[in-house]
Amino acid sequence: MSPSPRSTANPKNRRLSLSRFSLVLGGGGARGLAHIGVLKVLEREGLRPGLIVGTSMGAIVGGMYAQCANAGIVEERITRLIRSKPFRRIVLDAFAHEGAPDSLGTVNALYGRMKRGYGILKSVWSPGIVQAPVLIDFLSHLLDDAPFRKCVIPFAAVSCDLLTGSDVVCRTGPMLIAVAASSAIPGVVSPVNLKGKWLVDGAPTSMVPVDVALQLSRLPAVAVTVTRSVRGTRTMTNAIDVVLRAGTIARMRLAEYNLKNAAVVLRPRVGSYGWAEFQSISRLVAEGERVAEKALRSIRGL
Repeated sequence: MSPSPRSTANPKNRRLSLSRFSLVLGGGGARGLAHIGVLKVLEREGLRPGLIVGTSMGAIVGGMYAQCANAGIVEERITRLIRSKPFRRIVLDAFAHEGAPDSLGTVNALYGRMKRGYGILKSVWSPGIVQAPVLIDFLSHLLDDAPFRKCVIPFAAVSCDLLTGSDVVCRTGPMLIAVAASSAIPGVVSPVNLKGKWLVDGAPTSMVPVDVALQLSRLPAVAVTVTRSVRGTRTMTNAIDVVLRAGTIARMRLAEYNLKNAAVVLRPRVGSYGWAEFQSISRLVAEGERVAEKALRSIRGL
């Protein structure tokens, strides 16, 4: 892969006028690329959030934007990574066809690989099919290797502590490791060890971390959710399907619970996309733009 891009945090951006709302970006794999479209519209309208809080893909996109305050740069960097040979080999070729339209999400993708015999040994002898250093290397091509305090816009990344089951909210220290922890999909990416804590994707506790945003700031929250609905899914054929579906229902209900205190909720129509359909970035971004444009009046009203 090409060397990590140079820092784009222009000192002039530090005098940006920030709007009086927090932006909360939820998890959902490739569907979270719709967050870029939301940011493009908000930026165009001069509505840069006063705080960004993200989980999983929301932490990746939100962290990148917090560093540079330029949605075009965010889109360009992610597009370049998706088109790179290592990303295609490790992510797209391995998982792109596992995003079945049954809304079981990442766990279903993992199960699909297991049924086909891929990664069985890794799953038995390792805590993840993809090791955390590989994820960190990918993220180093998206995020500047800088501490949170260098952000143009205040930012927080939310992950889950596997040992305690609690949220871990990172706002200090190196952003790269914190964002990697927030986006380490359980079972797919091995947990990230940070200060003695074993951290994974924040989705098990805060799929859309509205409550975290409200704890950090008194600003009203604008939340973007890209979770799938469980309605209209395929028939379950075995006990594992039943267990996975029950877990999916729990995550969907958790996401709705997370959203209840948001002042404005944006719901891009991305449920038909698999969690690893990164090659559909242009369509996902366009859907984010569409839903953000419809919500502009409500956001301005804040």
